[in-house]
Amino acid sequence: MATPSTLVTARLTAVVPRRAPPRVATPTPPVEPYKNNLNCSLNCSHFQSCSGCSHELNLDRPHVLQDVKKFFQENGVKDFSFHSGKLWEWRCRAKLAVRGTPNEPLVGLYQEGTHNVVDIPLCKAHHPRINAAVDLLKQGIAELNIRPYDEDSGFGELRYVQMAVTTYNTSLPLAERYLQGKVQVSLVWNSRDERSPNSGKLFELSNFLWKNAGPGSSMHLIHSVWANFQTTSTNVIFGHKWRHLEGEREFWEHLGGIDASIDPSSFGQANTLAFNSLLRKLQNYVPKGSSVLDLYSGAGVIGLSVAATRKCRSVKCVEINKESKASFEKSLSRLPKTLECAISWHNTDASLEPLHWLEGSDVVIVDPPRKGLQPSLVDALQKVSLSNKKVATKLESSITRAKNEKRPWILRAREASVQVETGTNLDSDQIWPSTLIYISCGWDSFKEDCRNLVGKNGWHLEKAHAFNFFPGTQSIEVLAIFKRGPSVSLKKKKKKTKKNHS
Repeated sequence: MATPSTLVTARLTAVVPRRAPPRVATPTPPVEPYKNNLNCSLNCSHFQSCSGCSHELNLDRPHVLQDVKKFFQENGVKDFSFHSGKLWEWRCRAKLAVRGTPNEPLVGLYQEGTHNVVDIPLCKAHHPRINAAVDLLKQGIAELNIRPYDEDSGFGELRYVQMAVTTYNTSLPLAERYLQGKVQVSLVWNSRDERSPNSGKLFELSNFLWKNAGPGSSMHLIHSVWANFQTTSTNVIFGHKWRHLEGEREFWEHLGGIDASIDPSSFGQANTLAFNSLLRKLQNYVPKGSSVLDLYSGAGVIGLSVAATRKCRSVKCVEINKESKASFEKSLSRLPKTLECAISWHNTDASLEPLHWLEGSDVVIVDPPRKGLQPSLVDALQKVSLSNKKVATKLESSITRAKNEKRPWILRAREASVQVETGTNLDSDQIWPSTLIYISCGWDSFKEDCRNLVGKNGWHLEKAHAFNFFPGTQSIEVLAIFKRGPSVSLKKKKKKTKKNHS
């Protein structure tokens, strides 16, 4: 059936047969509003009192998804995809405040806009093993008369607890591993170290957890117990000192085709199933044999996964948190010995001298915090989008100056780096990234960064996917693939315009 626009074109053609019909721009198709799906409701008794979830309907379609679809459609992405994933019992890592009294401890999240802790024993987002471990912890607090922390007075013994579930268990069938996960418990204790006067109760609580839910108990629930020592009166959860108390020291998860070690002090994704799906999708966009730069790398899970699955020539991981180094080294030790890849990890802030890190890479992967990329990194990526020759001429002095001055952050990075060299020879010619892979947990900051990157046709969006990392919230995880230079359609348009003028 002809649309009104095609009918108008037909009439004009009949009246003026020798004149080419006017081109009618194809409007962006509207994003249809969603209808409530009661089968995807949260149905959690803690909703509204707890700040963890912001909506209880349509867990499979966060409200922000409509804006995400529209944005990518307007930026030329035609095959955007959204992966809903597991809607309940998805959270495998939780930091919970401990308040109340020894007889009635509260373990949960703050009520919205307050520092009043809401007890959430039946949280629908938590992996069921986390809820079971919290219940056991509360029993131990009551039995041993452990005093929960009081923010007003600064007194109390147990401030927070971090629960992390590992589903890594090769002795179980794959289908059973998730539900049979074990919990790593990190107790944030209100003292300077284990020699403090109140540390006796810390060891008693650790022993209680291990005795009742360790491998020798009727219900093997606990993977390990750690202590973190924190005495400051700020909102920072963890202090700098850690102590392993019980169980296995190493915490493993299988992610993106590799065994990944995640220490309690390192950042770990809360939704491990969704993160694994994102990694598998990301790997498709890294050409085999590439030189890869992984910025904001944490413990290097992303970089190591592409090194192993895409047979990369080199992978450089750059991370500001020095605590991630130990996890990186352990994960690196599990990679195949036959892997031909030059792999390195650097403890530094890449935003201080971004061109130093970008040089020599084919693919750049960024996974910044919620606030997005630092302006200096956006600026460097904009400059890199120029031709190789222009970039080399324009930026050579900047790189040379950095090397001549022996900038302290670069020296620190080299001193704190972990490197594995192979017989593979890197290209000596100066090259710059042609692919940018952007992983974002902050939608608003991503849109701003995207506009800055594509604004001068330096980069263009080629593919985009989104993942439901936090069902029940307004957050969404985005995987966007940028290519250097204008899009193919824009190149054709410019070529046609130039031809018409000639």
